[in-house]
Amino acid sequence: MPIDLTDLGPLYHDYEFFGATNEQIAGIFRPNQRAKAPMLRAYIQYAIAKSRRTAADRLTFLELFCADGYYTMAARRLGADHATGVDNDRDGHLRLAPTIAARLGIDHVSFEQRDVHALRDGETYTVVANLGGLYHVSDPLQVLRASWQAAERYLIVQSVVSLADRRADYFEAPAPGWTWGCRFSEAWLRRAVDALGGRVVDTHFNELEGNERPDDRGSAYLLLERTS
Repeated sequence: MPIDLTDLGPLYHDYEFFGATNEQIAGIFRPNQRAKAPMLRAYIQYAIAKSRRTAADRLTFLELFCADGYYTMAARRLGADHATGVDNDRDGHLRLAPTIAARLGIDHVSFEQRDVHALRDGETYTVVANLGGLYHVSDPLQVLRASWQAAERYLIVQSVVSLADRRADYFEAPAPGWTWGCRFSEAWLRRAVDALGGRVVDTHFNELEGNERPDDRGSAYLLLERTS
C-alpha cells in the first residue's frame, strides 16, 4: 500500500518516487518537478555510484536550498550513507522535512535551518547539490564557489536561467521584476562553473513549463567532478 502523506497538506514536491501519495501545492510545482526530477535524480545516482570505490567508503551528501528535502531524501534512498539538507526556510517548507522522512522510513538524514552562505570552513561532503537557489541570491558566484569548496568528489548544479536574454555575459541583480535575487543566462552559468576548475561530466537544459515568463523558464543542469 502507498504511504499516505495527504494529512500533511499540500507539499512542495510529489513523493510518488518514494511510494507515497500526497497533495502537491497547486500551480507551478508539479510541471516544474516533472522537468527537474528525472535529471537531478540521475545526476545524484551517478555521483554516488562513481564515488564508491569500496564497500567501506562512507558517502555523504549535502543539498543546498533544499525546501522540503526531497532530493536529500532521494540521495539517501539512492545510496548515500548520510544526507543533509540546508535551507533558510523562508517559505516554511523545511519544517515538514523531518516528518516526511520519518513517515517514508528514511533514516540517516538531517535538515538544518541556516543560510546557504553559512557553510563552515572545512565543511565537506562527498557530493554537494546546489539546486534551484542560485537565482535567489544576489551573489551567486560566491555561493557557487563555496559549494565547490565543500564538494569532495562531485558538485551538482541546477538553476533557473533566462530565455529572455541568452547573451554569454548576461547577469542582472536584482532579477527582472523582483526587488531581490538575480537572473543570468545559461552561458553565463556554464562559464561560472567552468571557472571552478573541475571536469564537467554532463550538462542538460530544458524548460520549466510551469513558469510563464521567459526570464524564469529556462533550467540548466551541470554535473562537475573534482579531478584533483
